[in-house]
Amino acid sequence: MEKTASVQPLEARREEKLLIQGEKMKRLESHPLHDKLQALTKNRLKRQSLNHQIKEQQRNNADILTPSPTQCEPLTSTDWTPQRLGAEIRTSIPGVTSKQNQSDAALRALALDEIHQRYPASKWTLAYTDGSAEDATRNGGSGAYILQPKKPPTTLSAPSGALSSNFKAEVNALSLAASFLNSVEETPKNTVFLTDSVSALQALESSNTDQSLEELKHQISTLARKSTVVLQWIPAHCGISGNEKADELAKNGSKMEQPNHCQSYREAKTLIKHRWKEKFTNKTSGYKPQKDPLHLLSRAEQAIIFRLRTGHCCLKAHLRRIGVAESATCDCGEGDQTPEHVLQACPLLDQLRIQTWPDPTDLRTKMWGALEDLERTSMFMASSRFRV
Repeated sequence: MEKTASVQPLEARREEKLLIQGEKMKRLESHPLHDKLQALTKNRLKRQSLNHQIKEQQRNNADILTPSPTQCEPLTSTDWTPQRLGAEIRTSIPGVTSKQNQSDAALRALALDEIHQRYPASKWTLAYTDGSAEDATRNGGSGAYILQPKKPPTTLSAPSGALSSNFKAEVNALSLAASFLNSVEETPKNTVFLTDSVSALQALESSNTDQSLEELKHQISTLARKSTVVLQWIPAHCGISGNEKADELAKNGSKMEQPNHCQSYREAKTLIKHRWKEKFTNKTSGYKPQKDPLHLLSRAEQAIIFRLRTGHCCLKAHLRRIGVAESATCDCGEGDQTPEHVLQACPLLDQLRIQTWPDPTDLRTKMWGALEDLERTSMFMASSRFRV
Protein backbone atom coordinates (compact mmCIF):
# COMPACT_ATOMS: atom_id res chain seq x y z
CA MET A 1 0.00 0.00 0.00
CA GLU A 2 2.87 2.36 0.80
CA LYS A 3 4.40 1.53 -2.59
CA THR A 4 1.19 2.34 -4.42
CA ALA A 5 0.74 5.59 -2.51
CA SER A 6 4.37 6.59 -3.33
CA VAL A 7 5.21 6.78 0.37
CA GLN A 8 8.55 5.51 1.60
CA PRO A 9 7.81 2.37 3.68
CA LEU A 10 8.01 2.70 7.46
CA GLU A 11 10.75 0.04 7.65
CA ALA A 12 12.93 1.99 5.21
CA ARG A 13 12.38 5.22 7.14
CA ARG A 14 13.29 3.46 10.39
CA GLU A 15 16.54 2.12 8.90
CA GLU A 16 17.45 5.57 7.56
CA LYS A 17 16.84 7.22 10.95
CA LEU A 18 18.89 4.52 12.73
CA LEU A 19 21.90 5.16 10.50
CA ILE A 20 21.65 8.93 10.87
CA GLN A 21 21.40 8.63 14.66
CA GLY A 22 24.42 6.30 14.73
CA GLU A 23 26.49 8.76 12.69
CA LYS A 24 25.49 11.57 15.03
CA MET A 25 26.55 9.56 18.10
CA LYS A 26 29.96 8.82 16.57
CA ARG A 27 30.64 12.54 16.21
CA LEU A 28 29.59 13.78 19.64
CA GLU A 29 32.46 14.63 21.99
CA SER A 30 31.23 12.10 24.53
CA HIS A 31 28.42 9.58 24.31
CA PRO A 32 27.74 6.31 26.21
CA LEU A 33 27.21 4.43 22.95
CA HIS A 34 30.69 5.26 21.55
CA ASP A 35 32.31 2.10 22.92
CA LYS A 36 29.24 -0.07 22.37
CA LEU A 37 29.05 0.83 18.70
CA GLN A 38 32.67 -0.27 18.26
CA ALA A 39 32.51 -3.48 20.33
CA LEU A 40 30.71 -6.73 19.56
CA THR A 41 27.15 -7.04 20.79
CA LYS A 42 27.38 -8.73 24.18
CA ASN A 43 23.94 -10.35 24.20
CA ARG A 44 23.15 -12.01 20.86
CA LEU A 45 19.50 -12.40 21.86
CA LYS A 46 18.82 -8.67 22.02
CA ARG A 47 18.31 -8.28 18.29
CA GLN A 48 15.97 -5.31 18.72
CA SER A 49 18.30 -3.17 20.85
CA LEU A 50 19.26 0.23 19.45
CA ASN A 51 22.93 -0.73 19.57
CA HIS A 52 22.42 -3.93 17.57
CA GLN A 53 20.12 -2.31 15.00
CA ILE A 54 22.49 0.61 14.35
CA LYS A 55 25.50 -1.68 13.92
CA GLU A 56 23.56 -3.91 11.54
CA GLN A 57 22.67 -0.93 9.34
CA GLN A 58 26.25 0.36 9.49
CA ARG A 59 27.52 -3.01 8.25
CA ASN A 60 24.98 -3.06 5.43
CA ASN A 61 26.00 0.44 4.30
CA ALA A 62 29.72 0.41 5.05
CA ASP A 63 30.52 1.53 1.50
CA ILE A 64 29.24 5.08 2.13
CA LEU A 65 30.28 5.57 5.78
CA THR A 66 33.57 5.97 7.61
CA PRO A 67 34.33 2.91 9.76
CA SER A 68 35.34 4.62 13.02
CA PRO A 69 34.84 7.86 14.97
CA THR A 70 38.52 8.75 14.40
CA GLN A 71 37.71 9.33 10.71
CA CYS A 72 34.68 11.47 11.51
CA GLU A 73 34.64 15.23 11.78
CA PRO A 74 33.56 16.01 15.39
CA LEU A 75 30.08 17.39 15.93
CA THR A 76 30.51 20.20 18.43
CA SER A 77 28.06 22.72 19.78
CA THR A 78 29.48 26.23 19.83
CA ASP A 79 27.94 29.67 19.97
CA TRP A 80 27.45 30.85 16.41
CA THR A 81 28.90 34.21 15.51
CA PRO A 82 28.18 35.43 11.99
CA GLN A 83 31.31 35.41 9.84
CA ARG A 84 31.57 38.34 7.50
CA LEU A 85 32.45 37.03 4.06
CA GLY A 86 32.73 40.43 2.48
CA ALA A 87 31.35 38.93 -0.73
CA GLU A 88 28.02 39.30 -2.50
CA ILE A 89 26.05 36.09 -3.06
CA ARG A 90 23.57 35.96 -5.94
CA THR A 91 21.41 32.83 -6.30
CA SER A 92 19.32 33.89 -9.29
CA ILE A 93 19.47 35.45 -12.74
CA PRO A 94 16.73 37.79 -14.04
CA GLY A 95 14.39 35.93 -16.39
CA VAL A 96 15.59 32.43 -15.48
CA THR A 97 12.88 30.20 -14.01
CA SER A 98 13.54 26.46 -14.45
CA LYS A 99 14.78 23.87 -16.95
CA GLN A 100 11.24 22.48 -17.10
CA ASN A 101 9.84 25.76 -18.42
CA GLN A 102 12.77 27.03 -20.49
CA SER A 103 14.93 25.51 -23.19
CA ASP A 104 18.70 25.15 -22.84
CA ALA A 105 19.15 27.82 -25.50
CA ALA A 106 16.99 30.29 -23.56
CA LEU A 107 18.77 29.56 -20.28
CA ARG A 108 22.16 29.92 -21.93
CA ALA A 109 21.23 33.23 -23.57
CA LEU A 110 19.90 34.73 -20.33
CA ALA A 111 22.91 33.56 -18.30
CA LEU A 112 25.50 34.75 -20.82
CA ASP A 113 23.77 38.11 -21.15
CA GLU A 114 23.90 38.54 -17.35
CA ILE A 115 27.58 37.54 -17.25
CA HIS A 116 28.59 39.85 -20.10
CA GLN A 117 26.61 42.81 -18.78
CA ARG A 118 27.41 42.50 -15.08
CA TYR A 119 30.88 40.93 -15.21
CA PRO A 120 32.66 42.07 -18.41
CA ALA A 121 35.70 39.90 -19.10
CA SER A 122 37.91 42.96 -19.57
CA LYS A 123 37.42 44.01 -15.92
CA TRP A 124 36.48 40.81 -14.08
CA THR A 125 38.18 37.51 -13.35
CA LEU A 126 35.64 34.77 -14.13
CA ALA A 127 36.07 31.58 -12.07
CA TYR A 128 33.79 28.81 -13.32
CA THR A 129 33.62 25.95 -10.80
CA ASP A 130 31.94 22.56 -10.74
CA GLY A 131 32.00 19.37 -8.71
CA SER A 132 30.35 15.98 -8.79
CA ALA A 133 30.59 12.50 -7.32
CA GLU A 134 29.95 9.05 -8.73
CA ASP A 135 26.35 8.12 -7.83
CA ALA A 136 26.49 11.26 -5.64
CA THR A 137 28.25 9.20 -2.94
CA ARG A 138 31.86 8.37 -3.88
CA ASN A 139 34.95 9.32 -5.91
CA GLY A 140 34.22 13.02 -6.00
CA GLY A 141 35.99 15.46 -8.26
CA SER A 142 36.29 19.26 -8.32
CA GLY A 143 37.22 21.51 -11.20
CA ALA A 144 37.80 25.21 -11.85
CA TYR A 145 38.19 27.08 -15.14
CA ILE A 146 39.51 30.59 -14.48
CA LEU A 147 39.59 33.43 -17.01
CA GLN A 148 41.71 36.44 -16.03
CA PRO A 149 41.92 39.62 -18.13
CA LYS A 150 44.81 39.50 -20.62
CA LYS A 151 45.99 36.10 -19.31
CA PRO A 152 45.63 32.53 -20.62
CA PRO A 153 42.92 30.38 -18.97
CA THR A 154 43.82 28.49 -15.79
CA THR A 155 42.55 24.92 -15.39
CA LEU A 156 42.42 23.20 -11.99
CA SER A 157 41.34 19.67 -11.05
CA ALA A 158 41.35 17.92 -7.68
CA PRO A 159 39.77 14.85 -6.03
CA SER A 160 37.29 15.53 -3.24
CA GLY A 161 37.37 12.17 -1.47
CA ALA A 162 36.67 8.46 -1.81
CA LEU A 163 33.44 9.14 0.08
CA SER A 164 32.03 12.39 -1.23
CA SER A 165 28.67 13.98 -1.92
CA ASN A 166 28.00 16.32 -4.84
CA PHE A 167 27.73 19.16 -2.31
CA LYS A 168 31.20 18.52 -0.91
CA ALA A 169 32.67 18.36 -4.41
CA GLU A 170 31.02 21.69 -5.30
CA VAL A 171 32.31 23.35 -2.12
CA ASN A 172 35.81 22.01 -2.74
CA ALA A 173 35.70 23.36 -6.31
CA LEU A 174 34.97 26.86 -5.01
CA SER A 175 37.78 26.50 -2.45
CA LEU A 176 40.13 25.30 -5.19
CA ALA A 177 39.51 28.43 -7.27
CA ALA A 178 39.61 30.82 -4.30
CA SER A 179 42.84 29.31 -2.99
CA PHE A 180 44.48 29.74 -6.40
CA LEU A 181 43.39 33.39 -6.69
CA ASN A 182 44.69 34.07 -3.17
CA SER A 183 48.08 32.66 -4.17
CA VAL A 184 48.70 34.64 -7.37
CA GLU A 185 51.18 37.52 -7.23
CA GLU A 186 48.73 40.09 -8.57
CA THR A 187 45.32 39.71 -6.91
CA PRO A 188 42.48 40.44 -9.35
CA LYS A 189 40.52 43.61 -8.61
CA ASN A 190 37.15 42.03 -9.37
CA THR A 191 36.35 38.33 -9.08
CA VAL A 192 33.14 36.43 -9.76
CA PHE A 193 32.73 32.75 -8.96
CA LEU A 194 30.24 31.14 -11.34
CA THR A 195 28.71 27.92 -9.97
CA ASP A 196 25.59 25.88 -10.64
CA SER A 197 25.29 24.81 -6.98
CA VAL A 198 22.60 26.81 -5.17
CA SER A 199 23.09 24.66 -2.05
CA ALA A 200 26.77 25.62 -1.78
CA LEU A 201 25.93 29.33 -2.03
CA GLN A 202 23.13 29.03 0.52
CA ALA A 203 25.43 27.14 2.90
CA LEU A 204 27.87 30.06 2.87
CA GLU A 205 25.17 32.20 4.48
CA SER A 206 24.23 29.56 7.07
CA SER A 207 25.67 28.61 10.45
CA ASN A 208 27.03 25.33 9.05
CA THR A 209 30.44 24.51 10.53
CA ASP A 210 31.59 21.69 8.24
CA GLN A 211 35.36 21.70 7.88
CA SER A 212 35.26 22.04 4.08
CA LEU A 213 32.74 24.88 4.32
CA GLU A 214 34.81 26.69 6.96
CA GLU A 215 37.83 26.42 4.67
CA LEU A 216 35.82 27.94 1.80
CA LYS A 217 34.57 30.79 3.99
CA HIS A 218 38.16 31.52 5.03
CA GLN A 219 39.40 31.55 1.43
CA ILE A 220 36.53 33.79 0.25
CA SER A 221 36.87 36.28 3.12
CA THR A 222 40.65 36.44 2.56
CA LEU A 223 40.16 37.20 -1.13
CA ALA A 224 37.39 39.71 -0.37
CA ARG A 225 39.79 41.79 1.71
CA LYS A 226 41.87 42.36 -1.43
CA SER A 227 39.24 42.25 -4.17
CA THR A 228 35.57 42.79 -5.00
CA VAL A 229 34.08 39.29 -4.82
CA VAL A 230 30.74 38.00 -6.09
CA LEU A 231 29.45 34.42 -6.01
CA GLN A 232 26.94 34.02 -8.84
CA TRP A 233 24.69 31.05 -9.54
CA ILE A 234 24.31 29.95 -13.17
CA PRO A 235 22.08 27.23 -14.69
CA ALA A 236 23.75 23.85 -15.17
CA HIS A 237 24.30 21.86 -18.37
CA CYS A 238 22.79 24.35 -20.79
CA GLY A 239 25.87 24.87 -22.94
CA ILE A 240 27.71 27.68 -21.11
CA SER A 241 31.30 27.13 -22.27
CA GLY A 242 33.03 27.93 -18.96
CA ASN A 243 30.66 25.71 -17.00
CA GLU A 244 31.15 22.82 -19.43
CA LYS A 245 34.94 23.12 -19.12
CA ALA A 246 34.69 23.16 -15.31
CA ASP A 247 32.50 20.05 -15.46
CA GLU A 248 35.12 18.28 -17.58
CA LEU A 249 37.86 19.31 -15.14
CA ALA A 250 35.78 17.96 -12.23
CA LYS A 251 35.51 14.60 -13.99
CA ASN A 252 39.28 14.60 -14.39
CA GLY A 253 39.58 15.25 -10.66
CA SER A 254 37.37 12.26 -9.85
CA LYS A 255 39.86 9.98 -11.64
CA MET A 256 42.78 11.09 -9.45
CA GLU A 257 43.90 9.22 -6.35
CA GLN A 258 41.25 9.88 -3.73
CA PRO A 259 42.26 11.04 -0.23
CA ASN A 260 40.40 9.75 2.83
CA HIS A 261 39.10 12.97 4.34
CA CYS A 262 37.27 13.18 7.65
CA GLN A 263 33.57 12.83 6.97
CA SER A 264 31.29 15.47 8.48
CA TYR A 265 27.88 14.71 9.97
CA ARG A 266 26.20 16.77 7.25
CA GLU A 267 27.93 14.75 4.54
CA ALA A 268 27.16 11.41 6.18
CA LYS A 269 23.52 12.45 6.49
CA THR A 270 23.42 13.50 2.82
CA LEU A 271 24.93 10.18 1.67
CA ILE A 272 22.48 8.18 3.80
CA LYS A 273 19.46 10.08 2.52
CA HIS A 274 20.66 9.68 -1.06
CA ARG A 275 21.11 5.92 -0.55
CA TRP A 276 17.55 5.50 0.70
CA LYS A 277 16.11 7.77 -1.95
CA GLU A 278 17.91 5.67 -4.56
CA LYS A 279 16.44 2.49 -3.08
CA PHE A 280 12.98 4.01 -3.02
CA THR A 281 12.98 5.27 -6.61
CA ASN A 282 14.90 2.39 -8.21
CA LYS A 283 12.91 1.33 -11.27
CA THR A 284 13.51 -2.41 -11.01
CA SER A 285 14.03 -3.17 -7.33
CA GLY A 286 12.81 -0.06 -5.53
CA TYR A 287 9.52 0.84 -3.94
CA LYS A 288 8.43 3.56 -6.29
CA PRO A 289 8.01 3.05 -10.06
CA GLN A 290 9.16 5.81 -12.37
CA LYS A 291 6.49 8.15 -13.79
CA ASP A 292 3.51 6.22 -12.45
CA PRO A 293 0.50 7.30 -14.58
CA LEU A 294 -2.00 6.26 -11.89
CA HIS A 295 -2.97 9.88 -11.20
CA LEU A 296 -3.99 10.33 -14.86
CA LEU A 297 -6.80 7.79 -14.57
CA SER A 298 -10.38 8.57 -13.59
CA ARG A 299 -11.25 8.16 -9.92
CA ALA A 300 -13.07 4.87 -10.58
CA GLU A 301 -10.10 3.52 -12.56
CA GLN A 302 -7.66 4.63 -9.85
CA ALA A 303 -9.68 2.72 -7.24
CA ILE A 304 -9.55 -0.48 -9.30
CA ILE A 305 -5.78 -0.29 -9.90
CA PHE A 306 -5.01 0.72 -6.32
CA ARG A 307 -7.00 -2.22 -4.92
CA LEU A 308 -5.38 -4.68 -7.31
CA ARG A 309 -1.89 -3.45 -6.43
CA THR A 310 -2.40 -3.56 -2.67
CA GLY A 311 -4.52 -6.72 -2.60
CA HIS A 312 -7.01 -4.92 -0.35
CA CYS A 313 -10.06 -5.66 -2.48
CA CYS A 314 -13.28 -7.66 -2.64
CA LEU A 315 -11.71 -10.76 -4.17
CA LYS A 316 -12.12 -13.93 -2.10
CA ALA A 317 -8.47 -14.32 -1.10
CA HIS A 318 -8.56 -11.01 0.77
CA LEU A 319 -12.08 -11.53 2.12
CA ARG A 320 -11.01 -14.90 3.52
CA ARG A 321 -7.95 -13.27 5.10
CA ILE A 322 -10.10 -10.79 7.02
CA GLY A 323 -12.69 -13.41 7.97
CA VAL A 324 -15.51 -12.27 5.68
CA ALA A 325 -15.48 -15.21 3.23
CA GLU A 326 -15.41 -18.89 4.13
CA SER A 327 -13.07 -19.82 1.28
CA ALA A 328 -10.37 -18.10 -0.78
CA THR A 329 -10.96 -20.39 -3.79
CA CYS A 330 -12.04 -18.74 -7.03
CA ASP A 331 -15.38 -19.64 -8.66
CA CYS A 332 -13.42 -21.52 -11.33
CA GLY A 333 -12.07 -23.87 -8.66
CA GLU A 334 -8.50 -23.72 -9.99
CA GLY A 335 -6.84 -21.50 -7.40
CA ASP A 336 -7.22 -18.75 -4.85
CA GLN A 337 -9.05 -15.69 -6.13
CA THR A 338 -6.16 -13.22 -6.05
CA PRO A 339 -5.49 -10.25 -8.38
CA GLU A 340 -2.82 -12.30 -10.16
CA HIS A 341 -5.16 -15.27 -10.66
CA VAL A 342 -7.99 -13.10 -12.01
CA LEU A 343 -5.75 -11.09 -14.35
CA GLN A 344 -3.58 -13.94 -15.60
CA ALA A 345 -5.12 -17.37 -15.16
CA CYS A 346 -8.84 -17.61 -14.33
CA PRO A 347 -10.46 -19.71 -17.16
CA LEU A 348 -13.80 -17.98 -16.61
CA LEU A 349 -12.25 -14.81 -18.06
CA ASP A 350 -10.21 -16.33 -20.91
CA GLN A 351 -12.31 -14.80 -23.70
CA LEU A 352 -12.39 -11.34 -22.11
CA ARG A 353 -8.65 -11.57 -21.41
CA ILE A 354 -7.85 -12.31 -25.09
CA GLN A 355 -10.09 -9.44 -26.21
CA THR A 356 -8.36 -7.05 -23.83
CA TRP A 357 -4.79 -8.29 -24.38
CA PRO A 358 -4.42 -10.00 -27.80
CA ASP A 359 -0.70 -10.49 -27.09
CA PRO A 360 0.74 -12.16 -23.94
CA THR A 361 1.16 -9.48 -21.24
CA ASP A 362 2.90 -9.93 -17.88
CA LEU A 363 1.32 -9.00 -14.56
CA ARG A 364 3.71 -6.10 -13.87
CA THR A 365 2.74 -4.40 -17.12
CA LYS A 366 -0.95 -4.80 -16.35
CA MET A 367 -0.66 -3.30 -12.86
CA TRP A 368 2.37 -0.98 -13.13
CA GLY A 369 2.65 -0.23 -16.85
CA ALA A 370 1.93 2.82 -18.96
CA LEU A 371 -1.35 4.74 -18.93
CA GLU A 372 -2.78 2.61 -21.75
CA ASP A 373 -1.92 -0.58 -19.84
CA LEU A 374 -3.65 0.62 -16.67
CA GLU A 375 -6.72 1.70 -18.64
CA ARG A 376 -6.96 -1.77 -20.19
CA THR A 377 -6.66 -3.42 -16.79
CA SER A 378 -9.37 -1.27 -15.23
CA MET A 379 -11.65 -1.89 -18.24
CA PHE A 380 -11.02 -5.65 -17.95
CA MET A 381 -11.96 -5.71 -14.28
CA ALA A 382 -15.02 -3.50 -14.82
CA SER A 383 -16.22 -5.90 -17.54
CA SER A 384 -15.47 -9.08 -15.58
CA ARG A 385 -17.81 -10.95 -13.28
CA PHE A 386 -15.72 -10.03 -10.25
CA ARG A 387 -15.98 -6.88 -8.14
CA VAL A 388 -12.85 -5.39 -6.64
